[in-house]
Amino acid sequence: MVMKEKELKEGALLQRVAARALEGRRLTRDDNYWEDFEVGETIVHPRGRTIADTEHMALTNIVLNTAQLHFNQAMCDEQPGTYFEGRRVVYGGIVFAFLVGLASEETSENALAELSYDEGRHKSPVFAGDTLFAESTVLEKRASPEREDAGVVKFLLVGKNQRGQTVLEITREVLVKRKSHWSTGA
Repeated sequence: MVMKEKELKEGALLQRVAARALEGRRLTRDDNYWEDFEVGETIVHPRGRTIADTEHMALTNIVLNTAQLHFNQAMCDEQPGTYFEGRRVVYGGIVFAFLVGLASEETSENALAELSYDEGRHKSPVFAGDTLFAESTVLEKRASPEREDAGVVKFLLVGKNQRGQTVLEITREVLVKRKSHWSTGA
């Protein structure tokens, strides 16, 4: 019982330290609430993300993707004319995840839920060593039928590589807090 009390005291201490560290600081941006998005606006996300070969191989294997094009270098070497000059293609789920991550700070940091992803298209292959960049265009805004404290924003998420080639396009709907209903100190 003494150990449990000690753990509880340590937990409470850590919570107080964390609260002091955050005192007066915002946890989210104040420029990406539902009211802040304008239909037709394109947000060019500032960060890029290079995909390393080790990430590509590890994540492809973790999700048990069995498509040889992602992990069989010998096959790609044997038929370079068929398999992108002998290069393995990064699994599209990795490309998608990285692009959503790159877009998240500006589009969904004040989100309550990711509602849907639709109409996804991989436009060009991505290879290990490529750097991804993201842009989001606001396609639509509407009130949430279930929540008066939030609205739905529909984005077209476009991913590009370091050469400016579009590699992915997908629409996503996000349930975003309304600034008028939430404390700006959140």
